[in-house]
Amino acid sequence: MQNEKINNCYLLEGEDDWSKSRFLLEIKKKVFEADTEMMNYFEFKDKEIIVSKIIEVAETLPFFADKKIIYLKDSGFFKTGKKDETEKFEKYMKSIPDYLVLILDEKEVDKRSRLYKTINTLHSVQTFNYPGEDVVFEMLQKQVGLQNITIETNILRYFLRNMPSDITYIMGEFEKLCSYAGEKAITKEAIETVCVFSLEKRIFELVKKIANRNAGEAYKIYHTLIQGKESPIGILVLIARQYRMMLQVKYLLKNNMSPKGIAAKIKLPYFVLKEMTSQVSLYTFKELEEILGRCLETDKDIKSGKMESVKRVEVFIMECLS
Repeated sequence: MQNEKINNCYLLEGEDDWSKSRFLLEIKKKVFEADTEMMNYFEFKDKEIIVSKIIEVAETLPFFADKKIIYLKDSGFFKTGKKDETEKFEKYMKSIPDYLVLILDEKEVDKRSRLYKTINTLHSVQTFNYPGEDVVFEMLQKQVGLQNITIETNILRYFLRNMPSDITYIMGEFEKLCSYAGEKAITKEAIETVCVFSLEKRIFELVKKIANRNAGEAYKIYHTLIQGKESPIGILVLIARQYRMMLQVKYLLKNNMSPKGIAAKIKLPYFVLKEMTSQVSLYTFKELEEILGRCLETDKDIKSGKMESVKRVEVFIMECLS
């Protein structure tokens, strides 16, 4: 094992599972000698996590090794609902044996909780969120170099901008794309053939087609989403969200806020804000407000049974186009 000091407890918070898994792998490399991981690595998830059981495993000495690792995924200790278990666990955090490395993997944590404050004070909290387009783009470029793949920069950007903010998903889709392309250069057509774009990106394209009054392409995207078993209500919710952002952007532009300032305020990538700004220019304030009103009417018609959901959202799209 390397001489670098390992903490007794790490709280990994955030949505980026890919970076978390790499962090866990690095800890394992530092902790375990050859052939010792199998007997000294323990993993518990969700309902499997019972404090008395965790302590029982923790209090057993490592087997032919200096340390052991216990990995807990989605413990629920950082939310309400497990008060007694959380208190027991928080107490144990103050007396972790030197040979134990405890890793907690949580998507959401309440930083006001006593447990969080204890871990943050006595141990280590690591935050893993999506690092942004530029960082992930550099990661993909490294993969391009390692695998000796041919892909133009603008095509690589196109791929990335149609993916969700999830590195695990992005890397999986990129690996699939590389296998499909083989020794040929990766093209935009190959990306559209092989990759599954995120729902948010497809809704962005749908609204873009509506804004440009391109009925054929708008209906095509909608029918493709329905064929892919997407919920009409879910599609409507995301369309409404898009138009609310567009209305917000229009107000901020009217108040002379800079595009970069707007992107930061509403937490959008700058390139997305630029595209949205061009869409916003095609609408008046009244038109955007009317579309949001029609979103509410559509939702009401579906929930009251006035019209079948797939057909009603299609009618809504037709209304927006006109």
